[in-house]
Amino acid sequence: MIKKNVRNESVVAVMRTATAEYCKVDFRNLLERAVEALESAGINLPKSGVVFIKPNLVIPDTATQSISTDPHFISVLIEMLLKNGVSKVFVGDSSASFIKSEDAYQVTGLDEAVSKAGGVLVNIDDPAERISISLPDSDILESISVPRKAYEADCIINFGKIKTHRVGAFTCCVKNYVGFIDQTTRLAHHQTRMPKLVAELHRAMPETLCFGDGIIVGEGDGPDISKPRFLGVLVASNDPVALDVIGAQLLGINVNELVFPFTAYMDGVGEIDTHNIKLIGTRPEEISIAVEKPNEVLYGRFPCNIVLGGLCEGCFAWFMGPALFWQRDGVWDKITKNVGRPTFMMGFNAVDRNFEKHLKEGPYFVIGDCTPHSFQQDPRTIFIPGCCPGPVIPETILKVCKVTPE
Repeated sequence: MIKKNVRNESVVAVMRTATAEYCKVDFRNLLERAVEALESAGINLPKSGVVFIKPNLVIPDTATQSISTDPHFISVLIEMLLKNGVSKVFVGDSSASFIKSEDAYQVTGLDEAVSKAGGVLVNIDDPAERISISLPDSDILESISVPRKAYEADCIINFGKIKTHRVGAFTCCVKNYVGFIDQTTRLAHHQTRMPKLVAELHRAMPETLCFGDGIIVGEGDGPDISKPRFLGVLVASNDPVALDVIGAQLLGINVNELVFPFTAYMDGVGEIDTHNIKLIGTRPEEISIAVEKPNEVLYGRFPCNIVLGGLCEGCFAWFMGPALFWQRDGVWDKITKNVGRPTFMMGFNAVDRNFEKHLKEGPYFVIGDCTPHSFQQDPRTIFIPGCCPGPVIPETILKVCKVTPE
């Protein structure tokens, strides 16, 4: 069904816990208070029909590690919706890096939480669970595949996780819609086009309500290797852009850094100006923290040679993410032990003045279709084709470097 996206008054409610200990957090009380706050502004929890809840499960890791939406919230929300008169509640997300959704559901504890609460978990990566819809005003795609049950639901509830992100500084509700895009399309547009595509998807499938899990937020190199930090907050709204603006304030992130929310706003979704957002509950400035932001530096960060040209977010994200995990898990030590010091070239106008020297130090990887053809075609390099190559990047590197993934 086509849902009309209309800019109404943007309301954001900020609810704070009475404890600084995760084990003592009353998730039900927080959610009930948030819903009551929204209802006081005329924004009501659905009382009938079918609801689809979209959590954030970027990788199979838990909410306490600042990675995923806390299943306690999802469980309570399902119970509240069913008690309120909703006939059925579906829940689903698609993880990053072609990870199987079932793995994320199990590791995060979402599968058990949804089942016990009376909801239905959906594998939205299953082609049978998807439908193609048109994007008539899109500058990018004529149509896009989306989860059928989300598109056909009477109401979508977007439940993001408040954390930093290497692409766009911050993520919560706006960027959470990336998980609605099928993996192949997501990979093909994982460059500077993604914020616009996500904005168009919000217009085609607007959420009725959105929540931001800020109990344990993520700082540093988010979204997948962020460091947990207790904040004890739940944010609720009728506007994903407004929620992200306030959520970013809670982390000390400036609105002008918010690539995804700002793009959505410019595309007609939500409100970006805090002066036009009605706040209920705790004022962000009273509890905001200054988080450690993502470090985007590649040069000199890992035991390898980096040769960059004009680099988009696609290859950057698919190299940086694995590189950070390898750093954490000691994989770089295995790489250097096995093959020496590898070199990685990325970007459309890359030039390596020390090419011959780098070839002698270890394997030389040329990543992405945009790299200069002379380096791609040199028989001494390992060319990884694609735009962007995505998971083939870490897979090829580990294979050539004789490291077996655990």
